[in-house]
Amino acid sequence: MRHIFIINPAAGKKDGRQRVYAMAEALKKNHDLDIECMLTKSRGHAMMLTRAIAETGENVRFYACGGDGTLNEVVNGAAGFANAAVTHFPGGSGNDAIKIFDDPAAFTSIERLLSAEEAPFDLIRCNDSYALNVLSIGFDARVGTDIARFKRLPLVTGKGAYVLSILSNMVHGLSADYTVTLDSGEVLSGQKT
Repeated sequence: MRHIFIINPAAGKKDGRQRVYAMAEALKKNHDLDIECMLTKSRGHAMMLTRAIAETGENVRFYACGGDGTLNEVVNGAAGFANAAVTHFPGGSGNDAIKIFDDPAAFTSIERLLSAEEAPFDLIRCNDSYALNVLSIGFDARVGTDIARFKRLPLVTGKGAYVLSILSNMVHGLSADYTVTLDSGEVLSGQKT
């Protein structure tokens, strides 16, 4: 099995790629694993890298090394490929996706990730993309998207960026139009008030 580390050097407050490179080298040496590190260069690149490798049909485990956005892209690239497994080696500012698990700290131990049992995970489809654990719409989606604008400010933590994004988005209003179609065919919609 190949182990591919998809690294987003722009995730989080500092560039964590050297940490991942050192870890990958130690794994190659100590476990004799087929490991490769790949850097993302732009938004959507993690998904393209993942899909291209998954399409080969080779058994592969992807390690999304970055934040929730990196994980989301890797999941979208691997979705639909039974030969591809995905896990998260967190390096973002929030890392919310791993907080749904009983032991989020397990994701910071590469040894535990290597030996972890693989399990299927339900995805949420929105248009042509998938969400792993949360699909936000309206105000919540705007807040989540705009956090990136604030997280790079000096002295602003992940929670601080979240609060600043909330305050900023409150100026723009709290609602937006939306339509949701469930698998059952039921349509839910809301209009801006």
